[in-house]
Amino acid sequence: MIRDDTGESLLNDDDVRKHADDDVTKRPHDGARARPDALSGRHSERYSETPVTPSVRAMTDQVRAAWIEVLGHDDFDDDTPFIEAGGHSLKATQVLIRLRRKLGVRLPNRLFFDHPTVRELAAAVERAAATSPLA
Repeated sequence: MIRDDTGESLLNDDDVRKHADDDVTKRPHDGARARPDALSGRHSERYSETPVTPSVRAMTDQVRAAWIEVLGHDDFDDDTPFIEAGGHSLKATQVLIRLRRKLGVRLPNRLFFDHPTVRELAAAVERAAATSPLA
């Protein structure tokens, strides 16, 4: 069981088993990603076409705030991959937990690995918020 600094349960054994098919050991790690553009810091064209609406802009601000809180600095831009900003898998999980709490949206860990920048993650979270609120 994982608890936050107040002792509240964030992730229990049932949640872990439920999402075992999303095991990070099955995916490339240590900088090797399925999308080479994520490693280089360039974002994929498919994400650059995301319209910047007020809701996407607000979501970008929330994602950026969660990164700053977890990483402890703001020395990155919206297109910097999380790993290059100093993050790792545990910190990525902490970002998703904070966003889940703020937004009330189910956010699988895989989302972070598929969308490693603030800009990409904000667009993905915006889509998830529209389709999968917490039960």
